[in-house]
Amino acid sequence: MSIRVLAIAPYPGLKDLLSEIAGDDDSIELHVETADLQEAVPLVEQAERQGYDIIVSRGGTATLIRKLVTLPVVDIPVSGYDILRLLTLVKNANSKVAIIGFPNICHGAAAVSSLLDIDIPAYAVDHESQVMDALRRAFRSGVKIVLGDVVTVRTAQEMGYHGMLITSGRESVLEALDLVRRVYEVYRRGREQMHFLEQILDADARGTLVLDETRTIRYANEAVCQFLGTMSGQLQGSGLILSSPPLAALVKQAEEGMHSELEQYVHIQDRQFRVKMTRHPVDGKSGWLLQLEALEQWRIEQLNPVRIPSRVVSFDQLIGSSDALQKAVNRAKKFAASDRSIWVCGEKGTGKSLFAQALHSASRRGDQSFYIVSCDEMTDEQTDLLLSGTAHAPGLFDGGFGGTLYLKNADRLTRYAQTQWLYALRRSGGVRLITSSLVPLSKLQQRTEYNSELLLLLGELQLNVPSLRERPEDLEEIVRVMIADYNSESGKQIVGIRDQVLERLAQYGWPGNIIELEHTVREMLILTKGHYTEYGEAAEVLERLQEPDGNRTKIESYAQIDLSGTFEEIEARILWHVLQEEGLNQSKACKRLGMNRTTLWRKTNKMFKNET
Repeated sequence: MSIRVLAIAPYPGLKDLLSEIAGDDDSIELHVETADLQEAVPLVEQAERQGYDIIVSRGGTATLIRKLVTLPVVDIPVSGYDILRLLTLVKNANSKVAIIGFPNICHGAAAVSSLLDIDIPAYAVDHESQVMDALRRAFRSGVKIVLGDVVTVRTAQEMGYHGMLITSGRESVLEALDLVRRVYEVYRRGREQMHFLEQILDADARGTLVLDETRTIRYANEAVCQFLGTMSGQLQGSGLILSSPPLAALVKQAEEGMHSELEQYVHIQDRQFRVKMTRHPVDGKSGWLLQLEALEQWRIEQLNPVRIPSRVVSFDQLIGSSDALQKAVNRAKKFAASDRSIWVCGEKGTGKSLFAQALHSASRRGDQSFYIVSCDEMTDEQTDLLLSGTAHAPGLFDGGFGGTLYLKNADRLTRYAQTQWLYALRRSGGVRLITSSLVPLSKLQQRTEYNSELLLLLGELQLNVPSLRERPEDLEEIVRVMIADYNSESGKQIVGIRDQVLERLAQYGWPGNIIELEHTVREMLILTKGHYTEYGEAAEVLERLQEPDGNRTKIESYAQIDLSGTFEEIEARILWHVLQEEGLNQSKACKRLGMNRTTLWRKTNKMFKNET
C-alpha cells in the first residue's frame, strides 16, 4: 500500500521537482500544491479528512504546518549543495550580499562561504516575524541583495529590494522522500479526525475588519478576504500595511488627524470602496473597526488600460552600478523628494515604469495608491469614464485620491484626451503626476498637435532613462538576477552563463533593451540542461542577435518617431526624420525613401505649410 503524501511547495519550481522525483516511486502517492506560510493553511486543514498520511513542506511553511495539524510533517532540507549553488551564482556580484534565514540555513551558509573564502554576512532569525527587522538591519549596512527562504525573498521585494531564493535541489528532495518512508513506519495514523477551524458564518456583504493598536488584523470576515484577494483565515494576525497599503494609509491619516470617525473612498484590488472607520476598543486598548462597501468594479470593462502594480518597486531594484544608471537614479531620488510633476523619457524596454514606481515609493506618498494609466490603449470614451465617473461611482479625483498617477506613453494621448486631462488635473490638486514617453519632451513641445499647457503641467521636471547600450557594464549583473528569478520559478539550479555567451550578449546593441534581454536570456535558460548555460545550448538564440552592417547607427534613433495621429502626420514625421539624418540632402533622402525629388518636394512643402 502506497503512502499518501500531501506536499506543500513554497515556490513553483519545487512543485515540479517533487512531482518528477516521486513519479518514479511506486511506494509514494504524492499530491503537490504551491503555497507559502499562511497560504498553506486552507490546504492542510482537510489533509487528514482527505486520507493523507504525511505532509511534506519546507522551511517556515513546514514549521507553521506542524503547529496546525496532527499529521507528521517532514521538512525538505536546504543542503550544502543548495547553498553552494547560489553562492557560486553571486560570488562575483558587484552589490553587497547577505543571507537571512533560520539558523540551519545561516550555519550552513557560513560553513560553505568560509570554504569558498567568500565574505557574506548572515542574519539568523527564529521566527518569520523577525525577518522584517533582520532585513532592515541588513539594508542599513549597505546590503542590496539578500539570499534566503521564500518569506525572506518576498518580504525583501515588498520592501523594494532584490531577494534570491535558496532553492532545494534534487539531493534534498530525495533525502526528504527517504525520510517520509522512515517517518511513516514510526508514526502510524491512529488519531481521530478533527476539525481545525470553524467556518465563519457571516451573511453581510459588507467587509468588516478589526485592528488592534498596532494595526494588526484581529478579525476579517469573508467579504474582506474576497475584497483583498486573500484566502479565508489568511489575514488574521497580519499587519495591515502588508495586507492592504491603501487601508493602512487611511488608518494613518485618521490617527494623525485625531479622528474618532472617518469616511472616505479608497481603491483596492482594482475596485472602489466606501470605507467607514470608527475607533473601537480591542483588548482594552484603542483599535479600529473598518467597514467596507463596494461601490462598483473599479476596472470595469471600459477601463482596462488602468491598473495597479502588484508590488512596490524601490530604487535598489534598479539593477546596475554603471555611471549612466547611477546618474539617473541620483537625479530621480532628488526628484522624489519634490511634489513637482516628472516627465520620464527613454527608449522602449529601458524600465521607465520601474523608475516611475521607484519615484512613488521614495516620495512622501509611498504608502498611498499608485495608478498606471496606459494612454496609448485608452479611448476617448474610456478617458471620460475614468475622469468623470458614472452614476454609481465617482471619477478618479472625486474619491479623495491623493497618491501618484502615472501616465504611461502620454505622447500617444489624442487631442480630445489631452483637453480632458488638462481640465481634470487643473481642478484636482494634491495629486503627484509622473509621465513617460518614447518621444523626448523637447520634441513634443515643437509639435502643434500637442497641448502646450498640458506639457507644461506634466513636465516640470525631466528624467532620462539610459538605454542598455549606454550602460553595457550592467549587463552581467542584470543577467545574474534573471538567472536567480528563473531558478525560483523553474526549480533548476543554474549558477551562470559561460563567458563566451556573455561576450556575445555584450556585443549586441539591444534595441529592445531590458525587455529584449530578458526574453533572450529566458530562452537560453529554458534550453540549459546543467548548472551553466553552454555556448552550444545558446548558439541558435545568439544567431538571431547578429546585426547587419550599419545597424548600430539605426539603433541610436530607435523609437524616436511618434506613431500617433493621422497617416499624413506620421508620414510627415518620418520624412523630416530621414531628411535630418541625411543633413537635409534631398538626393540622399530620396534614395533612402524610394521616391523621386518631385514627390519629396511636394510632401515636404505641404508639411512646412501645415506648421506655419
